[in-house]
Amino acid sequence: MADSLVQIASNCQGPALPLDCMVLKLEGIPEPPRIFRGIIRPSLGCFFGPAKSGKTTLVENLAYSIASGQEEFLGEPLFCENKRVLLVSMEEYSRSRTSRNKKQMDSFSKKHNLNASWRENVFVVDESFPRYLLSNAHWKLLEDEIEKVQPGFVMLDSLSRMTTDSIEDSSVASKLMRPLREMAHKHNVAVALIHHSQKMDNRPITIASLAGSRIISQELDYMIGINRTTANARYIKDVAYRYYPDDADHVMRFTIDDNQLIEAGEDVYEADLISSASISLPVNDSDKIVHETIIALTAGDESIILKTKELYQAMVSTGVVTRPTLHAALKRLEKSGVLVKPDKGCYRLVGSS
Repeated sequence: MADSLVQIASNCQGPALPLDCMVLKLEGIPEPPRIFRGIIRPSLGCFFGPAKSGKTTLVENLAYSIASGQEEFLGEPLFCENKRVLLVSMEEYSRSRTSRNKKQMDSFSKKHNLNASWRENVFVVDESFPRYLLSNAHWKLLEDEIEKVQPGFVMLDSLSRMTTDSIEDSSVASKLMRPLREMAHKHNVAVALIHHSQKMDNRPITIASLAGSRIISQELDYMIGINRTTANARYIKDVAYRYYPDDADHVMRFTIDDNQLIEAGEDVYEADLISSASISLPVNDSDKIVHETIIALTAGDESIILKTKELYQAMVSTGVVTRPTLHAALKRLEKSGVLVKPDKGCYRLVGSS
Protein backbone atom coordinates (compact mmCIF):
# COMPACT_ATOMS: atom_id res chain seq x y z
CA MET A 1 0.00 0.00 0.00
CA ALA A 2 2.79 2.40 0.94
CA ASP A 3 4.60 1.63 -2.33
CA SER A 4 1.44 2.38 -4.32
CA LEU A 5 1.03 5.72 -2.55
CA VAL A 6 4.63 6.63 -3.34
CA GLN A 7 4.03 5.69 -6.97
CA ILE A 8 0.86 7.82 -7.10
CA ALA A 9 2.65 10.77 -5.49
CA SER A 10 5.47 10.57 -8.02
CA ASN A 11 2.95 11.06 -10.84
CA CYS A 12 1.21 14.06 -9.22
CA GLN A 13 2.29 16.74 -11.62
CA GLY A 14 -0.56 19.11 -12.53
CA PRO A 15 -2.54 20.80 -13.69
CA ALA A 16 -3.81 17.56 -15.29
CA LEU A 17 -3.04 14.62 -13.02
CA PRO A 18 -4.46 11.20 -12.11
CA LEU A 19 -7.65 11.24 -10.03
CA ASP A 20 -5.92 9.26 -7.29
CA CYS A 21 -3.47 12.15 -6.94
CA MET A 22 -6.33 14.53 -6.18
CA VAL A 23 -7.79 12.01 -3.71
CA LEU A 24 -4.38 11.84 -2.01
CA LYS A 25 -4.00 15.64 -1.93
CA LEU A 26 -7.43 16.11 -0.34
CA GLU A 27 -7.07 13.27 2.15
CA GLY A 28 -7.67 14.53 5.69
CA ILE A 29 -9.15 17.86 4.56
CA PRO A 30 -12.72 18.01 5.92
CA GLU A 31 -15.67 18.88 3.73
CA PRO A 32 -16.79 22.49 4.24
CA PRO A 33 -19.76 22.54 6.64
CA ARG A 34 -23.11 23.70 5.37
CA ILE A 35 -24.26 27.04 6.73
CA PHE A 36 -27.93 26.59 5.87
CA ARG A 37 -29.52 24.10 3.50
CA GLY A 38 -27.07 23.87 0.56
CA ILE A 39 -25.06 27.01 1.35
CA ILE A 40 -21.41 26.34 2.12
CA ARG A 41 -18.44 28.65 2.67
CA PRO A 42 -16.99 29.83 0.38
CA SER A 43 -19.76 29.98 -2.21
CA LEU A 44 -21.71 32.29 -4.50
CA GLY A 45 -25.46 31.90 -4.75
CA CYS A 46 -28.73 33.74 -4.78
CA PHE A 47 -32.15 34.10 -3.24
CA PHE A 48 -34.47 35.01 -6.09
CA GLY A 49 -38.13 35.59 -6.74
CA PRO A 50 -40.73 38.16 -7.76
CA ALA A 51 -40.97 41.64 -6.25
CA LYS A 52 -42.37 41.90 -2.72
CA SER A 53 -42.06 38.18 -2.09
CA GLY A 54 -39.87 38.69 1.02
CA LYS A 55 -36.40 37.92 -0.35
CA THR A 56 -34.47 40.66 1.45
CA THR A 57 -36.38 40.22 4.72
CA LEU A 58 -35.73 36.48 4.77
CA VAL A 59 -31.99 36.87 4.10
CA GLU A 60 -31.73 39.59 6.75
CA ASN A 61 -33.32 37.17 9.24
CA LEU A 62 -30.87 34.47 8.16
CA ALA A 63 -28.00 36.91 8.74
CA TYR A 64 -29.25 37.79 12.24
CA SER A 65 -29.48 34.09 13.06
CA ILE A 66 -25.87 33.58 11.96
CA ALA A 67 -24.64 36.67 13.82
CA SER A 68 -26.30 35.63 17.08
CA GLY A 69 -25.09 32.03 16.92
CA GLN A 70 -28.49 30.38 16.49
CA GLU A 71 -28.35 26.65 15.86
CA GLU A 72 -31.26 26.62 13.42
CA PHE A 73 -33.17 28.82 11.01
CA LEU A 74 -36.63 27.98 9.73
CA GLY A 75 -36.37 24.79 11.75
CA GLU A 76 -33.26 23.58 9.90
CA PRO A 77 -29.63 23.29 11.10
CA LEU A 78 -27.57 26.47 10.94
CA PHE A 79 -23.81 26.74 11.40
CA CYS A 80 -21.26 29.40 10.49
CA GLU A 81 -18.05 29.50 12.50
CA ASN A 82 -17.43 33.10 11.42
CA LYS A 83 -20.46 34.94 12.81
CA ARG A 84 -19.75 38.31 11.22
CA VAL A 85 -22.28 39.24 8.53
CA LEU A 86 -22.24 42.15 6.07
CA LEU A 87 -25.49 43.47 4.56
CA VAL A 88 -24.86 45.52 1.43
CA SER A 89 -28.11 47.17 0.39
CA MET A 90 -28.07 49.23 -2.78
CA GLU A 91 -31.82 49.21 -3.46
CA GLU A 92 -33.01 51.05 -0.35
CA TYR A 93 -32.12 54.41 1.10
CA SER A 94 -30.23 54.08 4.36
CA ARG A 95 -32.81 55.78 6.58
CA SER A 96 -35.74 53.45 5.82
CA ARG A 97 -33.53 50.38 5.74
CA THR A 98 -31.83 51.24 9.05
CA SER A 99 -35.17 51.87 10.72
CA ARG A 100 -36.39 48.43 9.62
CA ASN A 101 -33.15 46.69 10.62
CA LYS A 102 -33.24 48.25 14.09
CA LYS A 103 -36.83 47.14 14.57
CA GLN A 104 -35.92 43.64 13.42
CA MET A 105 -32.86 43.37 15.66
CA ASP A 106 -34.66 44.71 18.73
CA SER A 107 -37.44 42.16 18.22
CA PHE A 108 -34.95 39.39 17.43
CA SER A 109 -33.08 40.06 20.68
CA LYS A 110 -36.30 39.93 22.66
CA LYS A 111 -37.55 36.80 20.90
CA HIS A 112 -34.34 34.84 21.59
CA ASN A 113 -33.49 36.49 24.92
CA LEU A 114 -30.12 37.76 23.65
CA ASN A 115 -27.74 40.28 25.16
CA ALA A 116 -26.63 43.17 22.99
CA SER A 117 -23.19 41.76 22.11
CA TRP A 118 -24.43 39.78 19.09
CA ARG A 119 -25.30 43.05 17.30
CA GLU A 120 -21.58 43.78 16.99
CA ASN A 121 -21.44 40.99 14.38
CA VAL A 122 -23.88 42.76 12.02
CA PHE A 123 -22.33 45.24 9.57
CA VAL A 124 -24.12 47.40 7.00
CA VAL A 125 -23.04 50.05 4.49
CA ASP A 126 -23.88 53.73 4.93
CA GLU A 127 -25.03 56.36 2.44
CA SER A 128 -21.49 56.83 1.10
CA PHE A 129 -21.60 53.40 -0.52
CA PRO A 130 -22.63 53.63 -4.20
CA ARG A 131 -26.15 52.60 -5.18
CA TYR A 132 -24.81 51.08 -8.40
CA LEU A 133 -21.47 49.40 -9.08
CA LEU A 134 -20.55 51.26 -12.24
CA SER A 135 -16.75 51.41 -12.14
CA ASN A 136 -13.68 49.47 -11.10
CA ALA A 137 -13.40 51.85 -8.14
CA HIS A 138 -16.88 50.81 -6.95
CA TRP A 139 -15.99 47.13 -7.20
CA LYS A 140 -12.74 47.75 -5.34
CA LEU A 141 -14.67 49.53 -2.59
CA LEU A 142 -16.94 46.49 -2.20
CA GLU A 143 -13.95 44.16 -1.92
CA ASP A 144 -12.14 46.53 0.45
CA GLU A 145 -15.16 46.53 2.79
CA ILE A 146 -15.36 42.75 2.70
CA GLU A 147 -11.65 42.58 3.50
CA LYS A 148 -12.07 45.10 6.33
CA VAL A 149 -15.07 43.38 7.97
CA GLN A 150 -13.92 39.80 7.23
CA PRO A 151 -17.44 38.36 7.36
CA GLY A 152 -18.50 34.76 6.95
CA PHE A 153 -21.72 35.74 5.17
CA VAL A 154 -22.48 38.66 2.84
CA MET A 155 -25.83 39.75 1.39
CA LEU A 156 -25.67 41.84 -1.80
CA ASP A 157 -28.98 43.49 -2.63
CA SER A 158 -29.35 43.30 -5.53
CA LEU A 159 -27.67 41.82 -8.61
CA SER A 160 -29.45 44.29 -10.88
CA ARG A 161 -27.64 47.13 -9.08
CA MET A 162 -24.26 45.83 -10.18
CA THR A 163 -24.59 46.86 -13.82
CA THR A 164 -26.65 49.15 -16.02
CA ASP A 165 -26.19 46.83 -19.01
CA SER A 166 -28.60 44.05 -19.88
CA ILE A 167 -27.98 40.92 -17.81
CA GLU A 168 -29.69 38.98 -20.61
CA ASP A 169 -26.44 39.49 -22.55
CA SER A 170 -24.11 36.56 -21.85
CA SER A 171 -20.97 38.71 -22.06
CA VAL A 172 -22.41 41.16 -19.50
CA ALA A 173 -23.44 38.29 -17.21
CA SER A 174 -20.01 36.68 -17.47
CA LYS A 175 -18.24 39.96 -16.68
CA LEU A 176 -20.55 40.45 -13.70
CA MET A 177 -20.26 36.99 -12.17
CA ARG A 178 -16.48 36.60 -12.43
CA PRO A 179 -15.46 39.18 -9.78
CA LEU A 180 -18.23 37.99 -7.45
CA ARG A 181 -17.00 34.41 -7.56
CA GLU A 182 -13.38 35.52 -7.14
CA MET A 183 -14.31 37.63 -4.10
CA ALA A 184 -16.22 34.77 -2.48
CA HIS A 185 -13.30 32.38 -2.73
CA LYS A 186 -10.53 34.88 -2.04
CA HIS A 187 -12.15 36.01 1.22
CA ASN A 188 -13.69 32.64 2.17
CA VAL A 189 -17.19 34.05 2.38
CA ALA A 190 -20.68 32.82 1.50
CA VAL A 191 -22.09 35.47 -0.82
CA ALA A 192 -25.88 35.65 -1.11
CA LEU A 193 -27.15 37.71 -4.02
CA ILE A 194 -30.68 39.03 -3.96
CA HIS A 195 -32.02 38.64 -7.48
CA HIS A 196 -35.30 38.97 -9.28
CA SER A 197 -37.52 36.77 -11.37
CA GLN A 198 -40.29 37.69 -13.72
CA LYS A 199 -43.85 37.95 -12.41
CA MET A 200 -44.83 34.42 -11.41
CA ASP A 201 -48.66 34.46 -11.61
CA ASN A 202 -49.09 31.26 -9.59
CA ARG A 203 -46.46 29.28 -11.48
CA PRO A 204 -43.77 27.12 -9.86
CA ILE A 205 -40.46 28.89 -9.32
CA THR A 206 -37.64 27.19 -11.25
CA ILE A 207 -34.19 27.92 -12.67
CA ALA A 208 -35.97 29.18 -15.77
CA SER A 209 -37.65 31.85 -13.59
CA LEU A 210 -34.27 33.46 -12.84
CA ALA A 211 -33.88 36.77 -14.67
CA GLY A 212 -30.90 37.16 -16.97
CA SER A 213 -28.57 35.07 -19.08
CA ARG A 214 -28.12 31.35 -18.37
CA ILE A 215 -24.51 32.29 -17.53
CA ILE A 216 -25.78 33.60 -14.19
CA SER A 217 -27.32 30.29 -13.13
CA GLN A 218 -24.29 28.37 -14.38
CA GLU A 219 -21.98 30.35 -12.10
CA LEU A 220 -24.11 30.00 -8.95
CA ASP A 221 -23.45 27.36 -6.30
CA TYR A 222 -26.97 27.60 -4.94
CA MET A 223 -30.32 29.02 -6.02
CA ILE A 224 -33.04 29.37 -3.41
CA GLY A 225 -36.43 30.56 -4.60
CA ILE A 226 -38.72 32.88 -2.63
CA ASN A 227 -42.21 33.03 -4.07
CA ARG A 228 -45.54 34.55 -3.19
CA THR A 229 -48.85 33.40 -4.61
CA THR A 230 -51.67 35.73 -5.52
CA ALA A 231 -53.40 34.51 -2.35
CA ASN A 232 -50.40 35.97 -0.46
CA ALA A 233 -48.88 32.66 0.60
CA ARG A 234 -45.09 33.03 0.82
CA TYR A 235 -42.74 30.09 0.55
CA ILE A 236 -39.07 29.15 0.24
CA LYS A 237 -37.90 26.49 -2.21
CA ASP A 238 -34.63 24.66 -2.83
CA VAL A 239 -34.36 25.27 -6.57
CA ALA A 240 -30.81 24.02 -7.26
CA TYR A 241 -27.54 23.33 -5.46
CA ARG A 242 -24.10 22.45 -6.71
CA TYR A 243 -23.06 20.55 -3.58
CA TYR A 244 -26.35 19.46 -1.99
CA PRO A 245 -29.47 17.60 -3.10
CA ASP A 246 -32.52 19.72 -3.82
CA ASP A 247 -36.21 18.87 -3.51
CA ALA A 248 -38.19 20.09 -6.49
CA ASP A 249 -41.59 19.24 -5.02
CA HIS A 250 -41.71 20.35 -1.38
CA VAL A 251 -41.56 23.95 -0.19
CA MET A 252 -41.81 25.64 3.21
CA ARG A 253 -44.40 28.29 3.85
CA PHE A 254 -43.40 31.31 5.93
CA THR A 255 -44.92 34.55 7.15
CA ILE A 256 -43.49 37.94 8.05
CA ASP A 257 -44.73 39.45 11.31
CA ASP A 258 -45.28 43.11 12.19
CA ASN A 259 -41.63 43.42 13.28
CA GLN A 260 -40.35 42.03 9.96
CA LEU A 261 -39.26 38.74 11.50
CA ILE A 262 -39.70 35.48 9.63
CA GLU A 263 -41.97 32.79 11.06
CA ALA A 264 -41.67 29.27 9.66
CA GLY A 265 -44.80 27.50 8.47
CA GLU A 266 -45.55 24.00 7.27
CA ASP A 267 -43.89 21.97 4.51
CA VAL A 268 -46.26 21.56 1.58
CA TYR A 269 -46.27 20.51 -2.05
CA GLU A 270 -45.66 23.55 -4.22
CA ALA A 271 -48.28 22.32 -6.69
CA ASP A 272 -50.93 22.19 -3.94
CA LEU A 273 -50.04 25.69 -2.74
CA ILE A 274 -50.23 27.15 -6.23
CA SER A 275 -53.43 25.26 -7.02
CA SER A 276 -55.18 26.55 -3.91
CA ALA A 277 -53.98 30.08 -4.66
CA SER A 278 -55.45 29.90 -8.13
CA ILE A 279 -58.87 29.09 -6.70
CA SER A 280 -58.79 32.33 -4.67
CA LEU A 281 -57.95 34.59 -7.59
CA PRO A 282 -60.37 37.44 -8.32
CA VAL A 283 -62.65 36.27 -11.10
CA ASN A 284 -63.83 39.53 -12.69
CA ASP A 285 -62.26 42.81 -13.74
CA SER A 286 -63.56 44.93 -10.86
CA ASP A 287 -62.30 42.40 -8.28
CA LYS A 288 -58.88 42.37 -9.95
CA ILE A 289 -58.73 46.19 -9.99
CA VAL A 290 -59.63 46.44 -6.30
CA HIS A 291 -57.22 43.65 -5.33
CA GLU A 292 -54.31 45.13 -7.30
CA THR A 293 -55.00 48.61 -5.90
CA ILE A 294 -54.90 47.29 -2.33
CA ILE A 295 -51.61 45.52 -3.05
CA ALA A 296 -50.21 48.80 -4.44
CA LEU A 297 -51.45 50.85 -1.48
CA THR A 298 -49.91 48.47 1.06
CA ALA A 299 -46.83 47.51 -1.02
CA GLY A 300 -48.02 43.95 -0.43
CA ASP A 301 -47.58 44.20 3.35
CA GLU A 302 -50.32 42.03 4.91
CA SER A 303 -49.97 43.78 8.28
CA ILE A 304 -51.19 47.13 6.89
CA ILE A 305 -54.89 47.79 7.51
CA LEU A 306 -56.76 50.06 5.12
CA LYS A 307 -59.94 51.86 6.10
CA THR A 308 -62.87 52.09 3.72
CA LYS A 309 -62.34 55.87 3.59
CA GLU A 310 -58.84 55.33 2.16
CA LEU A 311 -60.21 52.96 -0.45
CA TYR A 312 -62.85 55.53 -1.43
CA GLN A 313 -60.14 58.14 -1.92
CA ALA A 314 -57.97 55.78 -3.97
CA MET A 315 -60.66 54.31 -6.22
CA VAL A 316 -64.06 56.01 -5.99
CA SER A 317 -62.89 59.65 -5.88
CA THR A 318 -60.54 58.99 -8.81
CA GLY A 319 -63.26 57.32 -10.88
CA VAL A 320 -61.61 53.92 -11.02
CA VAL A 321 -64.74 52.17 -9.71
CA THR A 322 -68.09 53.26 -8.32
CA ARG A 323 -68.95 52.99 -4.63
CA PRO A 324 -71.38 50.05 -5.10
CA THR A 325 -68.83 48.24 -7.29
CA LEU A 326 -66.14 48.74 -4.65
CA HIS A 327 -68.31 47.34 -1.84
CA ALA A 328 -69.39 44.36 -3.95
CA ALA A 329 -65.78 43.59 -4.87
CA LEU A 330 -64.60 43.87 -1.25
CA LYS A 331 -67.31 41.44 -0.18
CA ARG A 332 -66.35 38.91 -2.87
CA LEU A 333 -62.62 39.24 -2.09
CA GLU A 334 -63.30 38.68 1.60
CA LYS A 335 -65.48 35.65 0.87
CA SER A 336 -62.82 34.12 -1.42
CA GLY A 337 -60.11 34.51 1.24
CA VAL A 338 -58.05 37.18 -0.51
CA LEU A 339 -58.94 39.86 2.06
CA VAL A 340 -59.78 39.76 5.73
CA LYS A 341 -61.91 42.27 7.65
CA PRO A 342 -60.27 42.68 11.11
CA ASP A 343 -62.73 45.41 12.14
CA LYS A 344 -65.75 47.26 10.79
CA GLY A 345 -64.76 49.29 7.74
CA CYS A 346 -61.20 47.91 7.72
CA TYR A 347 -59.47 45.50 5.32
CA ARG A 348 -56.07 43.88 4.93
CA LEU A 349 -54.51 41.26 2.69
CA VAL A 350 -54.56 37.68 3.92
CA GLY A 351 -51.27 36.18 5.10
CA SER A 352 -50.23 38.25 8.12
CA SER A 353 -49.12 36.17 11.06
